[in-house]
Amino acid sequence: MKSFDVEKFPNLLDNINLTHETIEESIKEYSLEFSSVRNQQVEWKISFPMFATSFYKYIFFNHKIPTQKEFYDYYVSSNQEFFTTRNFSEDIMVGLKARVYRTYPSLVRDIHFSKTLHDKLKDYKVIYNTKLDINEGIDVMIIKEDEYYGVNLFTNTTRAKSSRDKKSKRHSNFTNVNYIDLPVNFNGSLKCGDFFLYGEEEMTQLLNKMKSFSLI
Repeated sequence: MKSFDVEKFPNLLDNINLTHETIEESIKEYSLEFSSVRNQQVEWKISFPMFATSFYKYIFFNHKIPTQKEFYDYYVSSNQEFFTTRNFSEDIMVGLKARVYRTYPSLVRDIHFSKTLHDKLKDYKVIYNTKLDINEGIDVMIIKEDEYYGVNLFTNTTRAKSSRDKKSKRHSNFTNVNYIDLPVNFNGSLKCGDFFLYGEEEMTQLLNKMKSFSLI
C-alpha cells in the first residue's frame, strides 16, 4: 500500500517555457513520416533507455519541441554510452528508428495536453514528471485541494490499449489517487498539421470524469 506524495515528484511543466499555443504554432509546420519496419527484437526483447526521458531533456535544454529527426538524433546521442557499449547491428538501429518515429507523435500529444491543462485549469495543479510517468504509469497528475487524479493518455486503438494494459501491470496504484483513462479518438479531435491532439472535447470529458468521483 502506498500513497502519492507530491513532494517526491517535481513538476517538469514549471520548467518548460512553452504554452500549448506555442507548441501548436511550431508543430503545425512539422511533417511526420513512418516506416513499416517492425523488428521483433527492438519491439519486444531489447530494453532501451526510455524515450520520454530524452524527449523532455531536449525540450528543457532547447526550449522547443523537436522534429521527429531531431528527437531520434538526440535520443541516440544522449544515450551514446548505451549504444556504443552494445554496438547494435544496422537492422536493430533501423528498427529502433522506426519505433522512435512511431512513438514521437504520442509524446508530442501528451506534452501539448499537459500544457493545455496547465495553462487553462487555473484552479488546479497540473503535474508532469518522468518518474511518475515511467515508474507509476501516470501521464499527468491533476490536484485540487486534497483530491488527486492520475490521468492515463492513449490513442483509442487496439495496439495502444494493449500497451496501456501492459503499462498498468508494471506498478501498484496509489491508494489516495483517482485513476482516469482518457483515450483520444482520431475522429473529431484537434488537428494541427500532421498531428492529432487532445482538444477542448477531451478536456471536457476529463473534467466530467473528475467530477464523477465526488459524486460516488
